[in-house]
Amino acid sequence: MAERKESWTSLASLLGTLAFCQTFLQLVLPPELRHVSLKLLNRALRCFSSYCYFDVTEMDGVNTNELYNAVQLYLSSFASTSASASRLSLTRARNSSVTTFGLSSNDSIADVFDGVAVQWEHAVTQRQSQPSPWRALPDEKRSFKLRIRKRDKDLILNSYLDYIMGKASDIRRNNQERLIYTNSRSNESRGRPWEAVPFKHPSTFDTLAMDPEKKRDIMEDLRDFAAGQAFYQRTGRAWKRGYLLYGPPGTGKSSMIAAMANFLGYDIYDLELTEVPSNSELRKLLMKTSSKSIIVIEDIDCSVNLSNRSKAPKAPAPQSYSDPDAPDAASGGKDWNNNTMTLSGLLNFTDGLWSCCGSERIFVFTTNHIEKLDPALLRSGRMDMHICMSHCSYPALEILLDNYLGSKGEDLGEVAASELQEAVEKAKMTPADISEVLIKNRRNKEKAVSELLEVLKARADRNEKYGGLREECKSNRVEEEEQEKRALESPEEVRDREDNSGKKVEDQ
Repeated sequence: MAERKESWTSLASLLGTLAFCQTFLQLVLPPELRHVSLKLLNRALRCFSSYCYFDVTEMDGVNTNELYNAVQLYLSSFASTSASASRLSLTRARNSSVTTFGLSSNDSIADVFDGVAVQWEHAVTQRQSQPSPWRALPDEKRSFKLRIRKRDKDLILNSYLDYIMGKASDIRRNNQERLIYTNSRSNESRGRPWEAVPFKHPSTFDTLAMDPEKKRDIMEDLRDFAAGQAFYQRTGRAWKRGYLLYGPPGTGKSSMIAAMANFLGYDIYDLELTEVPSNSELRKLLMKTSSKSIIVIEDIDCSVNLSNRSKAPKAPAPQSYSDPDAPDAASGGKDWNNNTMTLSGLLNFTDGLWSCCGSERIFVFTTNHIEKLDPALLRSGRMDMHICMSHCSYPALEILLDNYLGSKGEDLGEVAASELQEAVEKAKMTPADISEVLIKNRRNKEKAVSELLEVLKARADRNEKYGGLREECKSNRVEEEEQEKRALESPEEVRDREDNSGKKVEDQ
């Protein structure tokens, strides 16, 4: 008993001596010297350690580290069943029914690859200060630390990381829950300019009211794009694709985008141009998008002033040399000297050097009036496919009948099918208008068909009655636009045109 008491007394004296030494060193040595000493001591201890460590940070400069996202997704796939994980974080996005498992702050989990044991640790620390006033970063600094034996590093490191990237890609494809992002101002989002919510739009190419042959062409083009990495590398082209959807309102442009996302399994970035103050902010938004995504700009002719330059007065302003077709700042409705967003910046966003900072991305523009767009947006190489979303045809009507009534055109009888086919071609109604009639009477098939036939015939009669008047108004509108265009021309241009016309008359 006396020996045990003596041992505890000796231990207490030793701890007191160590506490005194620690306090003395803190008073004598400056903080910088203590930090360097601890760093050197830690490095010396690691020289005798049999492990090596690798950090996978969340941010790579101003870009998001794709490897960090892949590791996070890979670890969450088996974190709930791993016995080595002592504490997990559970997250569920808004309006989502899926629970995601992840590592808590400074927790670790073990993994085995090709018979080699490794360990991952999730390190989260508070960021002390912003590195620069113009670049906003998250308040927390996150990273994954990989611990692996030195003798196994050369054997599995590269193959293990490739396996993680491939596994994460498969998980994303198998995950039925897509995300749709919207942009917000950087000074309010703390370095995260995109905000995401689950994307649950049910539209598919099977339910899309569109001509079946045109749908097959689009689906085949999407398949070739998704499987064309080797082709794009061999031809020296950026792995991206551009689609322009144009047509009257209600023809299914938004449903087409949702069908493309569900078909490929891509996330959607809905870019709101009115929230983008400058070209530099537009480039930052592009850098923050991930691969395997669809970047959408809806109603591009209405969001900002990007109208056709040929219909506006030309102002003497310097033109950007980034693109020969890019307009000057005055055409974009912004002042170039104030570094506001311009059409030139948007063109470089979709087709310039900055568009190559990611891979496997699709750009989709939508408009109700293609004639209002600047020709630079329609140039070859920017929008690879121009898809006209026109009025409802009879094949598209059959898809709508199957969607809402559960029956095809031939199930209605030859007489009703023939009348519907004749009326729908003359009515020129949009799929949205026809869907309103069908969804209202979806519980009564006969009533839905009869009412739809009446609406189609009434619209067809009205088109036939006022068709000539509409053509006359359209010709008058074209003539007025020509007169406005002549009024905007300079006297030299008018004189040159008159001289050319007179020369043509003399030649004739």
